[in-house]
Amino acid sequence: MSHDQERERWNIVVAEDEPGLLRTIVDYLAELGHDVRGASTGDRAWELLVEEPADVLLTDLKIPGLGGLDLLARAREHYPDMVVIIMTGFATVHSAVEAMREGAADYLAKPFAMAQLRLALERAVETKRLRDENTRLRTQLMERASFDQIIGKSPAMQRVFALLEKVSQVDSTVLITGESGVGKELIVQALHYRHPVRKDGKLVAVHCGAIPDNLIESELFGHVKGAFTGADRDRPGRFELADGGTLFLDEIGTMKPDLQVKLLRVLQSRQVTRVGGTKSIPVDVRVVAASNEDLRAKVERGEFREDLYYRLNVIPIHVPALRERRSDIPLLAAHFVAKYAHRNNLPPKEISQETMRLLVRYDWPGNVRQLENAIEYATVMSGGRTRIEPDDLPVEMRDVPPAPIVPLQVTEEGINFRSVVSEIEKNLILQSLELTGGNKARAAQLLDLKRTTFVEKLKRIQRGQPTV
Repeated sequence: MSHDQERERWNIVVAEDEPGLLRTIVDYLAELGHDVRGASTGDRAWELLVEEPADVLLTDLKIPGLGGLDLLARAREHYPDMVVIIMTGFATVHSAVEAMREGAADYLAKPFAMAQLRLALERAVETKRLRDENTRLRTQLMERASFDQIIGKSPAMQRVFALLEKVSQVDSTVLITGESGVGKELIVQALHYRHPVRKDGKLVAVHCGAIPDNLIESELFGHVKGAFTGADRDRPGRFELADGGTLFLDEIGTMKPDLQVKLLRVLQSRQVTRVGGTKSIPVDVRVVAASNEDLRAKVERGEFREDLYYRLNVIPIHVPALRERRSDIPLLAAHFVAKYAHRNNLPPKEISQETMRLLVRYDWPGNVRQLENAIEYATVMSGGRTRIEPDDLPVEMRDVPPAPIVPLQVTEEGINFRSVVSEIEKNLILQSLELTGGNKARAAQLLDLKRTTFVEKLKRIQRGQPTV
């Protein structure tokens, strides 16, 4: 710790039921220049924290009233940024693990020297400072690697961002494709709210596959009173409601052929006629459609009108699956951890290296939506701890098979062992760089290699030489 950090003043509450030790600790910490308040019971310590939150809570594990672990849990729940250090004369592995699981920064076994206490305090506060700095840097990185609420630093997502920057300023019809859960709705929101004019209008969404066939025409185009049983009044459709704004037609590939004809007519004329009516109503609407199906293939099978396809596909935007942009997983995971820790009043959390390996290796058939659900689950399961471990993940993600082995090329001369090992190393090194956005230090850490060793192997790859 630097000299400036040593002189930093902290607000500390000490909870210790042995009067002599309590006075010794309070006096020692006060001599170091800290603001220190002492309590001989857990209940009194909590009262002191409520009166004035502290930077550090130093509490005995076996203390009268509110016990040390209960005091720790309550402090972490209400003051997640507070550093908590447990001290006890009943040092056991079980109690140490339990304290750390509940979010304690350190654990001191009595008797201990005051120098040990000082070291534990400085180490805990420094760890918190580094965590806060990492959070700040991660936030800055998130801002640079996002477009509105869409997160991604991979080349594929950067291409999507560049396209969105241009397309959001115009009125052209857009067709968004991609698997379920990739975030097509966020793309639509970006297109609408970044438009210089339409952002002031409504963004109206229609899930074409969720509305019964006998109702979707009325939902889109509206109806007049008496048009069908139950139509007791005139009702505008989604096109009219979106006038001046954006209409989002989700899962457009589920639309029946007869309705496709009517939709095509509206897109061409920019006018709608309500069901049962005769009057044409002009509408000023930007249409954005989305599909998780291959519309081109549906056209070839005669299941989707070719003229409607080309009318919708003026500007195509394809959102890649999460497994196709694995380098975005750490960034997305960190974003979701911060989001759900805050939402559930849990302490700030980090994802352990082994947990991150499992997340990156998993194929994510449900894409970003599934990742978000998994991280919410893991964040809640980790409770008061500040690190998410593999056991916190949903069970199907804990036993991810390792990456496939490079197939052996057997020749008449046999197998070139060095060549095979070199190819495996090359793939691992390049994948680690992709996952860390080109950061060599982090890539080396991911592979458990010294940075110098990693850099030397990378140079060999760049020169086309074997790594071994």
